[in-house]
Amino acid sequence: MVTLTSVNNLQASLATAQRRVEQGQNQVQRDSEQLAQSRQLLAREQESLSQTQRSSQQAQADAPAAVKAPQLDQAIKVAVPQQAAPAAPKSTPQLNGYGQTLGRLIDVTA
Repeated sequence: MVTLTSVNNLQASLATAQRRVEQGQNQVQRDSEQLAQSRQLLAREQESLSQTQRSSQQAQADAPAAVKAPQLDQAIKVAVPQQAAPAAPKSTPQLNGYGQTLGRLIDVTA
């Protein structure tokens, strides 16, 4: 025999089940919208990446050829001509003579 309590329990269970179904449908709807937004963002980012790669390739193609690095070890081996340095003067340098004269003058006046 069906009692009023069992009918009320069935109605409550049915209402709870309906709420859960609605919540699940709402969650599915939100997830679907988020997925669509993520796909749009991914498409924009892929296009941006593609443009960046094209620009990079174009820049590399337009770049001048790299300058060959100098070989410093070879530059050091270049011989210096023997007559490049002038011979040292045999007389006393003029500047030293002025310095000695100035030194005597200071010594006398001090």
